[in-house]
Amino acid sequence: MKDEIYEELESIVGNENISTREADKIAYGRDSFPLKIMQYRLPAILEQPFPDYIVWVDSIQQISQILKVANRRKIPVIPYGGGAGVNGGIVPLTGGIVIDLKKLRRIEINEESNYVLCQAGVIGQHLEDFLNKKGYTLGHLPSSLTTSTIGGFVANRSAGALSSLYGNIEDMVLDLEVVLPNGKIIHTNKSRVPRKATGPNFNELFIGSEGTLGIITDICLSIKRAPDIREFAGFLFPTLAAGFRAIKKIMNLGIRPSIIRLYEAVEARMVYHIEDIGKEQSYLTLSFDGYEETKEFIEYQKKICTEICLKEGAQDMGPEGGKIWFEHRLDMYYPNPDWIKMNVLADTIDVVTTFDNLENLFYKMKEAIQSKRVNVMAHWSHFYLEGGSMYLIFVMLEKDTEKDPRASRLYKDAWMKGLKACIENGGSISHHHGIGIFRGQFMEQELGPGTFEILKGIKQFLDPNGIMNPGKLGL
Repeated sequence: MKDEIYEELESIVGNENISTREADKIAYGRDSFPLKIMQYRLPAILEQPFPDYIVWVDSIQQISQILKVANRRKIPVIPYGGGAGVNGGIVPLTGGIVIDLKKLRRIEINEESNYVLCQAGVIGQHLEDFLNKKGYTLGHLPSSLTTSTIGGFVANRSAGALSSLYGNIEDMVLDLEVVLPNGKIIHTNKSRVPRKATGPNFNELFIGSEGTLGIITDICLSIKRAPDIREFAGFLFPTLAAGFRAIKKIMNLGIRPSIIRLYEAVEARMVYHIEDIGKEQSYLTLSFDGYEETKEFIEYQKKICTEICLKEGAQDMGPEGGKIWFEHRLDMYYPNPDWIKMNVLADTIDVVTTFDNLENLFYKMKEAIQSKRVNVMAHWSHFYLEGGSMYLIFVMLEKDTEKDPRASRLYKDAWMKGLKACIENGGSISHHHGIGIFRGQFMEQELGPGTFEILKGIKQFLDPNGIMNPGKLGL
């Protein structure tokens, strides 16, 4: 039976582009948050929060009209891209309207000025394929490349595997088109210039906003010439500290490998199948991107990095480990059915801290989470001159995860203990996975009371009726 809201939405998008079917509500009720995936396998799945309406839009004007309806009726709105987020960022906690953006997939390239115009619904891999055919790259290759949209990358402030050289998504954004909660359409940098001194950078207001301030619909991104060469190197260090020292020396020399990934022993054993690795050891993967014209420069950088690593006591492991990892880096979004049958529940808490605290933060968070039923491992990537991000991974082995409510409690407990330990020991609770549900309760402590009040004030100004993705970012 159609209600008034349904009829208003139907008049905007057409009958074929709106649904209230139970199957669609279930499909759009979660992202790739492991807790939600587990809960969807429980008998009480229908007790989960679901949207009331799902609409598929194909124009910015339709989004504007929908938001005007939602704002007038004070109905929650959740923007939906690829559904590949890992923090529950699109879970409709209070029901409402889910707007699927994947029909917005126009791409236009400006080769003379090195930028691309891309609508928010374009899948990351599709954009990269489009650019590669013309000899370019975005340089943004996260693990969710084949399942996330460009709008999702921006809304969640994502980082890709090549960030040490190409930067993160915020380093690539020149302009955003955004539909505000009242339906007004704005641009954050309509001239698309690379830098200007005309007040605050409004790109930053919406990058990482997770759909709480408006809907990002069109993005202008800087692009680069695609590399002709990508060479790998691998090193096994005697300790974790030695690996960090080598990375810091490489960064301080101004060398920027495209990939810098350091693994502690437990995860290194799993990723690189090194059975005899010592519990204190660490494994470093580097890659170097460039062009035929700069081949000698690439080789020189690789030579200097090798010398640095060997001086720190590392064993040269050759390029094969890095090559294999890179070829399989996207596999995590297509889990093996046998892995699911094992009833393994695992998740990653991505955090970031300074160089002087990288090792300490790992051990403090590991101490807080690890138990007889929870194992902890980690790797570090996305390095900067000042520090880097850590992927702290915890793994739970349950005999019957699907039916055991203790698994859910244990999982939440690991998250809460980990985030608490992170803040108490000088880390930031998210590097690029965003905030979503669990991290929200730590936002005031993370930002500080004064800064959090500013965030709430911005939310109140832009979204006085609180319709945009309620319950996220701690708002």
